[in-house]
Amino acid sequence: MPQFSIITSAFLASLIVGGCSDSHRAKSPNDLADDEIRGRVVSTDLNKSLISVEVLSAGRLLSDLFPKNVTKTMDFHAQPGDLSFLNPPSVFRAKAQETFTTVLGKSFLLNHAWPDNRSDRIRLNNVNRLLRRDTLSMGDKMIRMVGDFVPPFALYDQNGEIITSEYFDGSVTVLNFIFTRCSVAKMCPAATTKMKKLQDLVAKTGVPFVKFLSITLDPEFDSPGVLKSYARAYNLDEKTFKLGTAGKSVIDDLVHQFGILRKSQENQPLDHTMRTLIINGRRQITYQVPGPSWSAEDFLSRLDPESS
Repeated sequence: MPQFSIITSAFLASLIVGGCSDSHRAKSPNDLADDEIRGRVVSTDLNKSLISVEVLSAGRLLSDLFPKNVTKTMDFHAQPGDLSFLNPPSVFRAKAQETFTTVLGKSFLLNHAWPDNRSDRIRLNNVNRLLRRDTLSMGDKMIRMVGDFVPPFALYDQNGEIITSEYFDGSVTVLNFIFTRCSVAKMCPAATTKMKKLQDLVAKTGVPFVKFLSITLDPEFDSPGVLKSYARAYNLDEKTFKLGTAGKSVIDDLVHQFGILRKSQENQPLDHTMRTLIINGRRQITYQVPGPSWSAEDFLSRLDPESS
């Protein structure tokens, strides 16, 4: 694998600033936090990293700037990952913090944006109710093993689009769990590097109908835009590689079902186990390796599209 560029390394370092803690207040993407706004995209200027927003509502800490029942349109700076999916006339929610720039002077920066279209929220909630019911029916000690079928779920991918368990249909998919702020070299960074290596080997050897899916363990931080920047930093081929996120309760259910253990302590890195799986085109687990010690070459030999 080629070494990351200085820019890529700088981005990865920025994700780690402040540690890898999981200490953010638990929230669903459907709620509006004290420091968030809900808005409708009017226009974007990618060259200037600006987005014009019709502000529809605001959290408690921003209520003086954006009073209830008063529509206000204003320009915000936004992160590249967020700008990649915030297109007119989409509705979204995002954190808004005061900043200062030479272009706008005193202004606001948007970050950690989530799609907030009502019909999409309803779709996600309906699917993930099935996931919740399925998780409860499994009990505390049961996890998905080789031969089992994956549960129904719905996530947002790095492009702010809905991804469900239908993603597995008709292909062989390599699935794992990571989070972008992980600073333990042998864990998530190594896992994503190996997923990238495997994706390159698949392309080089011409194995057809292979996809990749990484689901975050840190949904409070890993919004779609953060995952987009992470995908770009690792130079993933996003045509066949999705990264998924959702509300904490959804991720908790998936983590339980796939046997991933997490432990979070304030001001400490998120401690977790790992599991890398192959899912066939019938949504059935055909192979898995617990822990970080799996190889791209081994998985390549098992990506048999005939088994899907």
